[in-house]
Amino acid sequence: MIRSWVLVLLALAAGATVAYWMRADTGYVLVHYRGWTLETSVLVLIGVVVLATPLTLAVLRALLGVLRLPAFLLRLSERRRAERARDSFEAGLLKLLEGHWQRAEIELVRRAADHHASHLNYLAAARAAQRLGAADRRDHYLELAARDAPKLAFATGLTKAELQRERGEVAQAKATALKLRETDPQHPYPVELLAESYAALGEWAELHGLLTLTEKMDSVPAVRRRELLHRALIERMRAAVGDARLDALKQLWTQTPATLKSDPALRRVYAEGLARLNAHAEAAALVSSVLESEWDADLANLYGQLHAADPLGQLASIEQWLSRYGEKPELLITAGRACLANKLWGKARSYLEAVIRLKPTPAAYLELARLAEQTQNLEEAARLHRQGLELAASS
Repeated sequence: MIRSWVLVLLALAAGATVAYWMRADTGYVLVHYRGWTLETSVLVLIGVVVLATPLTLAVLRALLGVLRLPAFLLRLSERRRAERARDSFEAGLLKLLEGHWQRAEIELVRRAADHHASHLNYLAAARAAQRLGAADRRDHYLELAARDAPKLAFATGLTKAELQRERGEVAQAKATALKLRETDPQHPYPVELLAESYAALGEWAELHGLLTLTEKMDSVPAVRRRELLHRALIERMRAAVGDARLDALKQLWTQTPATLKSDPALRRVYAEGLARLNAHAEAAALVSSVLESEWDADLANLYGQLHAADPLGQLASIEQWLSRYGEKPELLITAGRACLANKLWGKARSYLEAVIRLKPTPAAYLELARLAEQTQNLEEAARLHRQGLELAASS
């Protein structure tokens, strides 16, 4: 508005200037057109043109506004729909965060078609439907999100896998995660989803392979990666022992990272597996290497159950550990077993009775009963067997 008045003032000033310069000779203009004749001075013609120009522009502007009115009204309507869609999305998202699942789903879907990012509405609505236990609606919303934003199919797939895993649909989550991993092998989250799916399904070989392949990827948190790898190795070792595959058991131990080889549970499974598959010498070597540097009660107990090529050497090692770690029950029963193997009846009795004094166990009573049988004391053997059974029943 101000600009229009400025233009008018400038035009009047220009007209006044021209009138001043032409005051001595106003000039003459003659226009003849199809029988019509117009006679006037130059000054009047200039004044008419100056005054008519703003009016003409105003008329043209008005006509242009009338022509643009439908488009203006359409834009106004679209803007209002977009604002309502935005408000509805924000309200639905807030309800979702507040835990009002049903109201959230309604708000998120109600104006999704008018929202500029409708896929976000559907992804959030899928989460709300998940909380309501409506798997069919959840999947429908995920399909709509994928349809509305094909370029964001990966994000939709991640949401789908996460929701499937959350609902306990492990096989479906695994299939979705595999597709995502095919699309982007370097993305860390599908690796985590896939690893958790393998663990839930008990597919330990696949889990072990995945964790080994993605060792340098920052996909699974370090603590969780260690837990999963630890579980996968233990289960695979047990499976190898169950299948009587000594070579597979040894290969798994070779592939085990050094940080896990010091784990007591893992090395116990490996040592026990070696013993069950009659690799007693290798099991004894493992136990000896561990007990030379640290105490491990389970391995000490296992050592006495191994068949040694040199029983006297085995007993000497046990007695060295006794002097190093003290009279621990596991070492005492192991020493008693070694003495039985060497037919050192007196030393065997001394060690086994010391176990019963410190910490009575059914195994100690069983070994004493064996000693009594070996020394032809059958009544004592029966009594010891009975005491061991009573202790086992009460524990």
